[in-house]
Amino acid sequence: MICKLALESTRRYLEAFKYEQFTDVGIREELRRTQGFCHTHTWQLVRMGASLPLAQAYRDVLSDSIDQLRHSTPTAPGAGRLRRLLEGRNGAGRASSAGTPGSTRPDCPACKRHALAEERYIQDLRQALLDDEFMGQLSASSGLCLEHFRLANELRQTAVHGDWQQRLQQAQLACLERLDARLGELIRKHDYRFQDEEKGPEMHAWKQAAGLVGGEEIQ
Repeated sequence: MICKLALESTRRYLEAFKYEQFTDVGIREELRRTQGFCHTHTWQLVRMGASLPLAQAYRDVLSDSIDQLRHSTPTAPGAGRLRRLLEGRNGAGRASSAGTPGSTRPDCPACKRHALAEERYIQDLRQALLDDEFMGQLSASSGLCLEHFRLANELRQTAVHGDWQQRLQQAQLACLERLDARLGELIRKHDYRFQDEEKGPEMHAWKQAAGLVGGEEIQ
């Protein structure tokens, strides 16, 4: 019973965000501070069709990330603005596998396997970043979600020599700047004055932003 009531309360909150509250300054500032909704509620909003609300709110989050990457010091990635970016989801990110605050339920075996796979792929990514061809492919892709970008920077260092961290930041910045431009176009074309303009890939940018901020959807 409590499960259903809590889910219904959350659904009403997301409905209010979709139709009214996404323009509320206080809520937008809270989402900037938390770097968006968690994975579950980000994709619940996607399924609800909250294209403009997500585009506007998550453009704020990504704009902050762009600013922090532009002003970070490659030789000291843990300092200043980049530190704030990397700490953005610490303590405020995705729910643990236990699922509820204070739960004594043991960690889910699949979640533990997932975490090990993330660590393994991040080590591979660090090595691959030293290859110019891979660097170009990553820069032209949708980029890493903010959580995996944080993990890629923060996981314990391995014997990968070279400037992989600087190259990671450069590639991520290129991806975020490209998405930011598309989000700007999407938002502009929601204005009635420009609704008749030809639609392009920018109309899907809100889902890409959802994937970067909340983590990609698992089918």
